[in-house]
Amino acid sequence: MTGAHDTIKEIGALTGRVLLFGGAYSNLQAMLAVRAEAERRGIPPVNIICTGDTVGYCADPRDCIELQRRWGIHAIAGNVESNLVAGKDDCGCGFGDGSRCDLFAKLWYAYAAGNVTEANLNYMAKLPDVLRFTYAGKRVGVYHGSPRHQSEFVWASTDEATKAAMLQEADVDVLIGGHCGLPFGQRIGGYDNWWINPGVIGMPANDGTPRTWFAILDDANGLSLTYHALNYDYAAAKSSMLDDRRLPLSYAATLTTGIWDNTEIMPAAEEAQEGSALVASQLSGLTKPKDGKPSPLSKNKAPLQSTGPAEGQPAASQRKNSNMATYSDPKDLRTFGKIAEWQPEMGKKFFDWYGGVTEGDTALTEREKALIALAVSHAIQCSYCIDAYTTNSLQAGADEEQMMEAVHVAAAVKAGTTLIYARQMQRQVEKITM
Repeated sequence: MTGAHDTIKEIGALTGRVLLFGGAYSNLQAMLAVRAEAERRGIPPVNIICTGDTVGYCADPRDCIELQRRWGIHAIAGNVESNLVAGKDDCGCGFGDGSRCDLFAKLWYAYAAGNVTEANLNYMAKLPDVLRFTYAGKRVGVYHGSPRHQSEFVWASTDEATKAAMLQEADVDVLIGGHCGLPFGQRIGGYDNWWINPGVIGMPANDGTPRTWFAILDDANGLSLTYHALNYDYAAAKSSMLDDRRLPLSYAATLTTGIWDNTEIMPAAEEAQEGSALVASQLSGLTKPKDGKPSPLSKNKAPLQSTGPAEGQPAASQRKNSNMATYSDPKDLRTFGKIAEWQPEMGKKFFDWYGGVTEGDTALTEREKALIALAVSHAIQCSYCIDAYTTNSLQAGADEEQMMEAVHVAAAVKAGTTLIYARQMQRQVEKITM
């Protein structure tokens, strides 16, 4: 069964090592690096599979699509490719209206739509929704989100029974998925069925390091899976994003911090692992022990936690844990969209109004609105707002001098509101003493 998917491509039987990756997200430097990894390991294009969303957050959608086409690898359409081909004005990622994810998506998707060529679109239009093949005696299906929907988020913490039902629906032994952006391998219902997400190469895995991830299947001894960190020129990728203020600057920062700007779509189990550097050996639960007995790490579990920072990488989790706890949590800003969950109707009205007030050029330019909001943020001393509107001001084209001047205006007005009450003091003195 294909669920919501329209086109299926059968690629027959594969043998030898197979490299899996997803989510290049218009990150040309990462895509060049994963190709170099494949060549270094002697893995031919016919044994390389991309799970979609080659286009996304970063600066080079046109070059990434063209590189993928010339490389000649197997690939499926992600929701971004599907919506670009259909001419839609939304990426179809499944973000809630008005959420930070949604606000940023409007930026990068518009940029992507304006920076792909007709030849790119023709190539993307020919990408299948599903790949099917046999490997190590197993039936394998490759989906972007799930067999139910191209944009469904399936995480390591997603209920195993839900995954088992999807495997049955797809009529496969092994399901390779993408979309959620985090790597994991999980046995489903024993040793015969597996769910694999190789991770994405275009953005870090929210683990506090700039590394990204890909995976390799091997049929030399049954079916085995290994995960591999991809080290690439993330500074160059970030620089390319900063050169064009139409792209989300918060996502450019993620390339170096390794921390997602927003986690509104992320389940609590994954969110709790933020800043904990992933360890490759803990991501795979697929290697069957020789004695046939489950190992503590692999039995029906997808590892969610790591034991510490990877060698040579910043110890973000240690820095995070050493910080003094505060009543206000900086993470709240990144999950602001969740305020609509308990009162969706009012939440939607607020975000519709908020977007109408703050976005785009109207009587005020978007830059002027951002600077006003930045000044007000300082006047009311809202830490969440200062972070958000500092980014928004930069995004809208304001420079550091203009931003500081806006803060001085706010400070002057606030000082004036203190001093104006001196007149009340003076009148009271006059009343008493005269």
